[in-house]
Amino acid sequence: MNYDELDKQQLFHLYLHGKLTEDQESILIDWINSSEKNLCSFKKYISDNQSSQASSDATNDAWRRLQQKLQSKSVDTTTKRIVFPEWIKMAAIFILAFLLGGTGHYFFNNKPEPTKSPLLVEYVAPLGSRSFVKMPDGSKIWLNAGTTLAYENNFGEENREVNLSGEAFFEIAKNPDIPFTVKTSDINITALGTQFNVKAYAEEKTIETTLVEGSVKLEGNTFKLKEDVILTAQEKAVYTKHDQDIDLIDTNKKSAMASATTQKLKSEFKIVTSIDPSPIISWKDERWIINNEKLGALSKKLERRYAVNFIFDNELLKDYSFGGTLEDETLEQVLNAIRASSPINYIIEGKTVYIMPDKQKMEKFNHLLMK
Repeated sequence: MNYDELDKQQLFHLYLHGKLTEDQESILIDWINSSEKNLCSFKKYISDNQSSQASSDATNDAWRRLQQKLQSKSVDTTTKRIVFPEWIKMAAIFILAFLLGGTGHYFFNNKPEPTKSPLLVEYVAPLGSRSFVKMPDGSKIWLNAGTTLAYENNFGEENREVNLSGEAFFEIAKNPDIPFTVKTSDINITALGTQFNVKAYAEEKTIETTLVEGSVKLEGNTFKLKEDVILTAQEKAVYTKHDQDIDLIDTNKKSAMASATTQKLKSEFKIVTSIDPSPIISWKDERWIINNEKLGALSKKLERRYAVNFIFDNELLKDYSFGGTLEDETLEQVLNAIRASSPINYIIEGKTVYIMPDKQKMEKFNHLLMK
């Protein structure tokens, strides 16, 4: 046994009997911590020296004291690294796993969702029927036959915009922060809170906006106006598609039928003032008012209302006019009323209505005209 081994044996013996100085104890602890082999040598020495119960108790007490000191020794003198007890290492692993798991859960479950396009909500009033729609903002809309109304499902959150093809009457709920806009193929109508009618059938040459109360602003959808067009109560704007000539027709109640002044506007609208909107919007009510309307235009409305198709035997028959108030009459009742006031006759075959002249009535009409 060399000097170093003899020196360590002496240190072991002195430690077990509690006779080590602080410096000697520090040297022994550093030596044991330096390698696993040294620790095993120390344990073997303790085991070999447990010759009696008394010495065994002393040895155990000495070993417990040494363990406490070994655990409190935090710096390895050989490698200069921090040595932690096993329970601290396990706790650190658990905390790290928890943090990583929490972070992963946050990023995987709270990642921003992909932007979803708004869904389109669509209402259709087919030919032969009319519909009523109450909007999420409380606005009320009546749809005439052959009309489609569409809007996005986030309506009312950032905008109040609807797309219209056909004819509809609008009763707008007031919301100064979010104007209500009706978009047609060529023009847009914007209102805050008002009542108005829009007729914008794709197959017709014009788009008409009739204001009942409040005010609306008209703007070009596919073009830009040089100036704003504002409608007030009892005014109607007529936009002719693909027509650059704009007229302002200004009439008053006393001379509406007698004369009209025409003035060019810097826009694409014909504005008719001082009108009675009742006949225009009566299509949505039980009493449908027809105000001296030519059969050519009236037949288009009847086609949508009753889902039929009109065929005129003579184009001149379209110039005859009809006026009256209808209350939910059948198509045949309407045609009988028209026949009673005009020299025409009709035949209904399935979904087709044939209009032809009534020769006997025509002779009476001509005779009266000659007189």
